[in-house]
Amino acid sequence: MEPDFVRQSDTVPPSIFRIVRPDSGICTVMSRVEVTTTPNGRPLSAHGILANISDPAMLARAEAAQRQRDQAIFDSVRAFTSTTHTFPFTKFSEKWLDLVGLPESELLQDPARPFLKGEGAPWSARIGGMYASNHASYLLPDLRLANGDTVRYRLLVAPLLNDAGQIESWTHFIGPIQLRIRPTGRLLLGLEQSLEAGHIRAARALLDWSMADLSGASGVSLSTIRRLEGCIASVSVANRNQVVGALRNAGIVFSLMGGATIAVSKGRQIAG
Repeated sequence: MEPDFVRQSDTVPPSIFRIVRPDSGICTVMSRVEVTTTPNGRPLSAHGILANISDPAMLARAEAAQRQRDQAIFDSVRAFTSTTHTFPFTKFSEKWLDLVGLPESELLQDPARPFLKGEGAPWSARIGGMYASNHASYLLPDLRLANGDTVRYRLLVAPLLNDAGQIESWTHFIGPIQLRIRPTGRLLLGLEQSLEAGHIRAARALLDWSMADLSGASGVSLSTIRRLEGCIASVSVANRNQVVGALRNAGIVFSLMGGATIAVSKGRQIAG
């Protein structure tokens, strides 16, 4: 990852890679970076950690620390992310059960139960449509929370595709509507897999790149780039991921706007 990418982006996805130590030993490390921004989105600073996860015990500690951070966010703003591998649902996350204060058995019978009375039937139909789509989608329901409050929430669902283009799982962001979403990890990957050909053409134009330039930067053939910019679904998921990664490394930022709209911009160089 280029330093400019960290300076230009408001999110930096976690990564796992191997390094060679001075004694020629190889270890696996996990990198996590958090970027602090001003209210208008201008990056101010970046703080990161590099953890050696070669030792299973170290990995367990790193994962436990991440769970603690996630729980602190949930306790503070009542927002969280989760992943499910099956629909219709067979299980709900503990945070969702805590948020709405209903038994899992009742939610399995009626997933729209926490939605305001009178809105349950249309919401149930829309929930099914979200999980049938190969693209990111969202709902803005009024939820009845465990404490009795009624709050407008954003339920964002991003499918994660395997190499064959089939849905492997769905990642959710669930939080009060006023919260700004800064996707990372599986949520970011799922959103990037929802990009359309127009996003790629716009990103290339912002960089003033030709198709050949994008081909060289991504390691994807020129003919594949041409097909991708005509119909992104005609290209394998692996090739799409390569192209999107090359654009991100060149300073392109894919930002989540209202709902599930993805905007394309070019990061600005920050002096000093």
